[in-house]
Amino acid sequence: MKSCKAHIAMEERYSKLELEYDSLEEKKRICDTLNELVAKYHISPQITIEPNEVGKGEYVIEFHDDYDKKAGPFFEELLHALGIQKCD
Repeated sequence: MKSCKAHIAMEERYSKLELEYDSLEEKKRICDTLNELVAKYHISPQITIEPNEVGKGEYVIEFHDDYDKKAGPFFEELLHALGIQKCD
């Protein structure tokens, strides 16, 4: 995914990943990948889609009270699956 950008923030038991998309194809790919990984990890992070304009926006994936520290491996696999090699 060439134009998708990722921003990550982590605190003690809170983690947030923002994935920006620039096309409807990227949006669908993020959605499909998220659905696969949520089922694989048996988790339910808070997922918000924030459109900026038609076909552009961002997904915000948040973990609150992440006692089991599942966010890290989940985010790593998500980024890898989407071909994102660097986060801001």
